[in-house]
Amino acid sequence: MDFEIQAHRGARSFFPENTLQAFCKAADLGVRVVELDLVVSKDHNIVVSHDPWLAAPLCSDPLGHPLSPEDRLHYRMYDMTYSDIAQYGCGLPHPSFPLQQPIASSKPLLSSLFTEVDAYMASEGMKWQLIYNLEIKSWPDKDWIFHPAPDLYAALVLRMVENAGLSDRVRIQSFDYRVVREAWKLNSQLCYGLLIDDMENMERFLPALGFKPRYVNPHVSLVDDKLTEYLHAQDIRMIPWTVNRKEEMLAMKHIGATGIITDFPELALALFDVQEEPSV
Repeated sequence: MDFEIQAHRGARSFFPENTLQAFCKAADLGVRVVELDLVVSKDHNIVVSHDPWLAAPLCSDPLGHPLSPEDRLHYRMYDMTYSDIAQYGCGLPHPSFPLQQPIASSKPLLSSLFTEVDAYMASEGMKWQLIYNLEIKSWPDKDWIFHPAPDLYAALVLRMVENAGLSDRVRIQSFDYRVVREAWKLNSQLCYGLLIDDMENMERFLPALGFKPRYVNPHVSLVDDKLTEYLHAQDIRMIPWTVNRKEEMLAMKHIGATGIITDFPELALALFDVQEEPSV
């Protein structure tokens, strides 16, 4: 298996995150797997967004005025229909990525993203198909505030994936083991992963899943020989996040990671010879 390069929220050094342009650019670079984030609207549409609100630095109001950081308190997407969400622009450059190009873009629907990215790749003569690594943004203390309860949330995401006919090209992951577990109960044939931000959570949440996921994806700072050996012994693949420095990329390859999730896929692709079509 080749070392896998996942474009974190798209080709983020070129275009604002989680936009159609960012994912099309990732495909242009030759990326085979893109990572993206999912939230849910009041009318139960699945929206591609890292945050469950509209606010600075990415978004502007319907008149084009940039929103402030405090607007996250006023524009929670779970309180808004998608038709309302779509009126807000979210293509402003992020200050952490000074080369990002500003674009006209609202928060896209997952269904539209699937269709439009695949259509773009076909129009450009690309012979491979992207794998979509879907992170469900869910928090145990935010049920019915930022999203529905895990069983309904999982059902909404899986219905979208299955309706799109992309079950064989999608991975489902989350920091919230509850929503991963509920998704697995609904369809055990999909590919699942658990995101980890500290070792205590892995020790608690991995057994609580009730099944063995194909992936455990830890923060890069958690990766060491002990963790790698443990996951390999369980036949669980490991793709750390967010691996942005050349030295970290090489270290993850050396230690035995399956791949990396990075904001700079162009840098990673220049380091590693990636030729195989990845599997879910």
